[in-house]
Amino acid sequence: MRRTLLTSLFIIAFVGVCSVGCYKDVISPGSDPNGPPQFVSFSGDLIPLFNAHCNSTGCHDAGPAHAPSLVPEKAYNAIISGGYVNTAVPNSSKLYTVVQTGSMPPTGALPANNAQLILDWVRNGAPNN
Repeated sequence: MRRTLLTSLFIIAFVGVCSVGCYKDVISPGSDPNGPPQFVSFSGDLIPLFNAHCNSTGCHDAGPAHAPSLVPEKAYNAIISGGYVNTAVPNSSKLYTVVQTGSMPPTGALPANNAQLILDWVRNGAPNN
């Protein structure tokens, strides 16, 4: 009887220790700058962002007062050829840093989730999608 009681206590203690050791870390894509990047479409996510905040103000339009041109037909080539993205070190991409620090747009900082979209797009290899 005593042996059965000790065995039962040992099993309960063992299961307790094992269950405390179990941990599942869940990081949602796009919620952490160092976590897994979310899927970002250049044409579906970034172009609307540029249209709303960058190319309609006269700064980054078709004949831009400030490079790069962020109108839909020129934006991708202007960003890539102008060296505004660094896929090797995405956090140092100029396109990301100016939005993340709040220095662009001059009308006021964009919400953090917009900067995260840009970062995730660069982290995904800056595809023309």
